[in-house]
Amino acid sequence: MLSTSDRLGKLIKFVMILVVLAVVTVAVAPLNLYYDHIKTYIKPLQLSGISGSAVKGSAQSLTYMSGPMGQAEWLLYPNSIKGVGGKVRVYKEHYDLTFDLRKITPETQSFKRVNGFIDWRLIKPFLQLRYGQLDGYAQVNLNQVEYNKNDGFERIEGSITLQDFKLVSPTQTDLGTVSLDFETKATGSIIGNFSSQSNALSVTGSLIIQPRRWQLSLDIIPKAGFYELDAVLNSVGDARRGGGRRLNLAGFY
Repeated sequence: MLSTSDRLGKLIKFVMILVVLAVVTVAVAPLNLYYDHIKTYIKPLQLSGISGSAVKGSAQSLTYMSGPMGQAEWLLYPNSIKGVGGKVRVYKEHYDLTFDLRKITPETQSFKRVNGFIDWRLIKPFLQLRYGQLDGYAQVNLNQVEYNKNDGFERIEGSITLQDFKLVSPTQTDLGTVSLDFETKATGSIIGNFSSQSNALSVTGSLIIQPRRWQLSLDIIPKAGFYELDAVLNSVGDARRGGGRRLNLAGFY
């Protein structure tokens, strides 16, 4: 006859077997079969056109914090009761970004690395150019990104560098590189400093990110002899004393 401790041991073993089977079933079963039942637990992510499983799969559309991110691929694993880790790749015609997840929960999103590129065509609308054409792409190399649902960005480290940057009309001119280097001074206090390495253009200034607000102060100054570039940038920001253009912008996110 089994003792109470023996029966308890068998019950614990039986429950553990059920748990393992449940986890394995969820890991290999098609995600679209049960996505409607779990979507509230994986906010701020929303998926559509799903194929594969919760561990390894893809989606035709991924939305993050109400922002459409394009197609997605993922390889995930649980790293806490509420959180997941792994990698997520999002891509579309003009960008391709891979997020190395440290921990994602409904309240916080922490990334070990964010790498990839963003084509100039996605950046261009923010400058509101009326004349001429620029080209290039932004290489993203961020080592840490931490976001809190209530307070916004808490930490950003790394850089974003505009490469293969050039004026393609009215003339062809190599503009070198423009970099934005991020440093977190304290939780929620992030400073991004602009710099450039170019024979044609000087870019200096800062992007300050604080809880739920941001401020951009940027000077763009064509160097002597690059009159076409001065004309192209004429609609950007405000005229700067001594030449060039200045952007002073601020807002909330």
